Amino acid sequence: MFRNMNQGVLMVLLVSTIVMQWLFFILIYLAIFREETGLSGLGFKRIRGLDFLWAIAFLLAANLILSGLAWLLAQVGLPMPGEIALLIPTETEGKIVWVLVSFTAGFCEESMFRGYLMTRLRLVGKMQSWLIPVILSAVAFGACHAYQGLPGFIVLSVYGAMFGLLYVRSGSIWPCIIAHFLQDFSALFIPR
Repeated sequence: MFRNMNQGVLMVLLVSTIVMQWLFFILIYLAIFREETGLSGLGFKRIRGLDFLWAIAFLLAANLILSGLAWLLAQVGLPMPGEIALLIPTETEGKIVWVLVSFTAGFCEESMFRGYLMTRLRLVGKMQSWLIPVILSAVAFGACHAYQGLPGFIVLSVYGAMFGLLYVRSGSIWPCIIAHFLQDFSALFIPR
């Protein structure tokens, strides 16, 4: 799907992704404004140096685990297609847009899947445990990345569950946002 895409089409895709994700964030913001819970209800607390340490430790562990999972999937005939690298712009302007995409994905997706979806599932379901909200938000996260095929869905669902556990363990959305941003941003430096 991405193989024949030129840089102009890629830019339209990336910019529309940014716009859509911020529109979803605005909807969430309107919902929490109506609920009168504020951003702290999504896990937005004062950012701390510890949040950066959580994010970096998480990235190291997650990439090791996910690499192993991708290898296992390849062994059973479900290799990762590798087409996601085709979404990384090659021109300077595109790379600047990619930084914005990375920030947007980190901020908006973590606000949606971890901050809002997990907390609201737990509240609505009157659950003591985070298990079901973590699983459901992880599957939703994987489904939103299903354009990467079944292996991508599986890997991204596991990644979503790991982000959910990070959110619960750290008690803050910031480590998730930072780790997500760094993961996406680092794609600029992976050789093609």
